[in-house]
Amino acid sequence: MSSSDPSSRWRHGALAAAVVALLATGGLASWAATRPAPVAGDGVAALSEPAATPTPRPSVRAVARPADPESVARSRGAAPTALSIPDLGVEADVRGVGVEADGSMTIPAEPTSVGWYRFGAVPADPAGHTVIAGHVATREDGPGALAPLLGAEEGMRVEVVDADGTAHAYEVVGRESIRKQSLPVDRIFARDGDPLLVLVTCGGEYVPELRAHTDNVVVTARPIG
Repeated sequence: MSSSDPSSRWRHGALAAAVVALLATGGLASWAATRPAPVAGDGVAALSEPAATPTPRPSVRAVARPADPESVARSRGAAPTALSIPDLGVEADVRGVGVEADGSMTIPAEPTSVGWYRFGAVPADPAGHTVIAGHVATREDGPGALAPLLGAEEGMRVEVVDADGTAHAYEVVGRESIRKQSLPVDRIFARDGDPLLVLVTCGGEYVPELRAHTDNVVVTARPIG
């Protein structure tokens, strides 16, 4: 899928609503049936309780406000290019992504790549969330780069390298599983407040007839060092 440049939607400074479809993965019945069920570690902060179970839909969307292009241009740092979580064996290329023609967030199809929402913060920004998302698995290739997020625990180190070669270190402060229909997109894609790294992939039950998972796993990490 190719991303579309949403700048025309925000002409004259208007902030249009972009519909963000996070990580609906299909055709994974055989792999999903054999993967371990996610278990929260004792040290993982419970940031919120999962919402009540709604009827799953093939394409789950939530509304977000994309960043003003002018604020993006004022970002102080370089774009992220690599992600690693040593304790989980995660090593992934990071690609800048935008939104599709229908307003859904672009997610790289390659299992070794993840997408950084390029209209949000970069790692060196003093405020706002740097959002990186990827598939938990693909039908063709099996587990994706962010499948190990299901085992993320508080205190784990996360490293993001940017285009200038600077390594930015974070530590995990929480992991939560949220029904896709209840995803708090405004909070996840916040453009103000404390600078945080937010990693997102699929979780919960896999629904074969919908070729999709019911939940998103959201891991939050704060800068250290």
